Amino acid sequence: MKKIILVLILSILMLSISGCTDEFVEETPATDVQDLENASGSTDMMSVDTIAGSSSIVDLVPTENLPENYELLGTHELSADEIGADYVEIEGIVEGLEGLYLYSESTDVQLEVIETNSAENAEEFITTYKSEFSNLRVGDRFTNVSVNGHNAVQILDYVTVGSEDVKRYALIWSNGKFVFVVDGATEDIDVLLTLAESTGY
Repeated sequence: MKKIILVLILSILMLSISGCTDEFVEETPATDVQDLENASGSTDMMSVDTIAGSSSIVDLVPTENLPENYELLGTHELSADEIGADYVEIEGIVEGLEGLYLYSESTDVQLEVIETNSAENAEEFITTYKSEFSNLRVGDRFTNVSVNGHNAVQILDYVTVGSEDVKRYALIWSNGKFVFVVDGATEDIDVLLTLAESTGY
């Protein structure tokens, strides 16, 4: 009788140890690996979209690895006074840098990065700049678009070429304390969008 009880106790003990081991192996790796992959994915997205606080304005104007058919002609520093004269005068403008490009050997396009003191100043810059425009007689002056995952504003204007009114576009958006503006001598908004997206921001 003692032998039977001893065998039963040993059998139960072995089964319980085996069950604990299997449960440990199944539960541990799966969830943790998935969580790490998800965290890694979200970190990569943040690094693409967000400008590091230590970034210099020089790092934000594309000069290398440009999209096909775009050629950099040069860069030009902009003072706070120049930015105020070209756009709007608000508190908090620090400096700017303009990249001058040639598209398909014939079309001039520009990308300007304007540094302000804060993200709030950058948003104020865009709001104030938009307020300088009058309404169009037909159609919408402003269209909301996306550039590298950020909300941007596409601005429609007209210029006179010869005796005709011709469409001209500009794109403006902010990332942190920086404002980006892309425009050029073209009716093709895709030319501007491609250059805008090459910033990565």
